[in-house]
Amino acid sequence: MATIKDLAKRLNVSYSTVSKSLNNDPNVSEKTRLRVLAEAEKIGFVFNANARGLAKQKTQRIGILVANQFNTKDYQWFFGNIQSISTKAVEESGYDFFIQPHNTIHGESNIFRMVNGKTVDGIIIFSRTVTREEYDFLAEKKFPHVYCYYNPTFMNERDLNLFLDDDEYGGYIATKHLIEYGHRQILAIKAEDPAMKMYTARTEGYLRATREVGITPTIVEIPMTFSAARQLVQERLNFLRNFTAFFVEQDKVAISMINEFSKYGLSLGRDYGMIGYNNMDLIEDLAIPLTSVEDPMDKVINSGVTALVSIIEKKSEDCTRLFYPKLIERGSVLKIENP
Repeated sequence: MATIKDLAKRLNVSYSTVSKSLNNDPNVSEKTRLRVLAEAEKIGFVFNANARGLAKQKTQRIGILVANQFNTKDYQWFFGNIQSISTKAVEESGYDFFIQPHNTIHGESNIFRMVNGKTVDGIIIFSRTVTREEYDFLAEKKFPHVYCYYNPTFMNERDLNLFLDDDEYGGYIATKHLIEYGHRQILAIKAEDPAMKMYTARTEGYLRATREVGITPTIVEIPMTFSAARQLVQERLNFLRNFTAFFVEQDKVAISMINEFSKYGLSLGRDYGMIGYNNMDLIEDLAIPLTSVEDPMDKVINSGVTALVSIIEKKSEDCTRLFYPKLIERGSVLKIENP
């Protein structure tokens, strides 16, 4: 019996393209959709997702669970990228996807709903508010699941179900780069929310680098928003002038600070050095020469999806679970010859 993968191979297109064509996805051109349908008819392929699921006791669908704040202004970029990468990875692995926030508008857990409702074969979780009850529920049910980026506070970070990047290393290489360029007065700007572990880890990397050369660390905590960064510059400009460089632990905040500094005649790469974090597309879009730490989001998510599929299909797959960021240089760090 022909499969979707057979169709993809015969047409020399991706599994994702065939799946979308068969599901009348509007993102597929009419020409491609008709070509797929014609080939399916030619080889006698019949697409029946419900019948397939009943026969295998599988839905052939993976749940993508995102944090409740996924659609708020301050998180749209991050979760938008997560959704884009994860849906592509899921489809390329031969599964459909089902995206849900952590909780319904009534506060019900979508983890319980997806598992008890048997709507998915496994879940990839992008939420830091997983409760102990949900965690134990998934473990007791032995339901296929993996965590990406966020791990429950009570979960061991060496848990085989956790996939993440090394934020501590990212903070370290950013600060070390500033130090190598002669900077000794380096201010770190991190999130004021202690539950945001990624920022805590980035700060630990900053502290490690400054400790190695005996520099006194200085840290300012603010909300990671454009407005908070703008307010920081407006209200504490004289304080900020004491530093030659800034390690800003999120690009949006860095961009906002750069813009606000310019209003006071201070130019990036000339009057101060700065390194951001995440390497947002916005940097290139606005042609801002900001050096930034690029987190390997695509590698983290693709590895998590591969591991989840192997759990679902009871295969043995050795997947990398920790990935390392890299520095993308753009000239925003002025060199100090005699620090």
